Amino acid sequence: MKSRSSVWAKLGVASLAAMMGAWAPASLAQGDANWQKIVAAGKKEGSLVIYYQAVPPVVERVVKEFMAQYPEIRVEAKRQVQPAQHMSVIENEKRMNIDGADITQYANAIWYRDKMAENYFMKPVGPAMAYYPKEYLLYGAVPVIAIMPFLMAYNTNLVKTPITGYRDYLRPDLKGRIASSDMVAETVFAWYEWIEKTQGEDFLAKLAAQSPRLTVGVVPATQGTASGELHATIFTIYGIANPLLAGGAPIKTILPNPAFASQDVVAALAHAKRPNAAMLFLDFMMSRRGQEAWNGKGETASPIPGIPGSLDPKAMQPWDPFRWTPDEQKKYLVKWNKLFKP
Repeated sequence: MKSRSSVWAKLGVASLAAMMGAWAPASLAQGDANWQKIVAAGKKEGSLVIYYQAVPPVVERVVKEFMAQYPEIRVEAKRQVQPAQHMSVIENEKRMNIDGADITQYANAIWYRDKMAENYFMKPVGPAMAYYPKEYLLYGAVPVIAIMPFLMAYNTNLVKTPITGYRDYLRPDLKGRIASSDMVAETVFAWYEWIEKTQGEDFLAKLAAQSPRLTVGVVPATQGTASGELHATIFTIYGIANPLLAGGAPIKTILPNPAFASQDVVAALAHAKRPNAAMLFLDFMMSRRGQEAWNGKGETASPIPGIPGSLDPKAMQPWDPFRWTPDEQKKYLVKWNKLFKP
């Protein structure tokens, strides 16, 4: 296991340890000089690899904006939706010392917490640290970059009686014509439990009786609704629905109040082959420019107040990521499978 000092040596920057705490005024000039060394080294590295869970349109615009700020750095973004895949690939890359991800973006606080104890991540030291809310910097290294609500959507050409709430999905005319998510991530476990608590103990059994198509997350469910293959989806997000709406798709979204929400996080891997470029991306995601790129389309809420286009986080109920340990997932999956996959 690499020591933290070896990570700083890998970054090729002197005295970075002095920047790990609060930015005292006396250290600002030296801090800026050290940051400029990281910037220069990141540009020289010239590339960056990101493994991510978020929907592609969001990551694509963030990468575009990052490359506009740092045109010298080419970014390769690879989507890893399944938690086991995302985490095992990164762990294997570290163990085998092979080239792979420099940045990890996922919604699994337990994995990040456990790996932070193994010095998996580099702590941010860039200028965004001066104003980023400390309560949204987990373990001193993993910033929460967005709070994302989940919503409903239906095809307006096919559904003549508007859907206004979750219980409308139990209508007889929608049987066999709706989508919901399969159990592909911790967020989905939390969402089903939240639905139970907010819609009543009978809701999941009645939803299962509607024979929903179980999809791998929100993308196929929302695209199927937009194309008319499905009438509605009970599980989607703005990041997928909004681009379809902008393209003329006949869909309508419904945001519950309050809405179930997840929190997206990002981290720079300590074993990254391009550590300086990774540090630049980490600071970019914590910066106002990066926050507007991710949260400025009215799809998610930023931890930083006053970001143009950001949703209001007060209207959301983020789930407790520490609730869903592997054992809790196994127990809940037994119950869920009896209803949805008998």
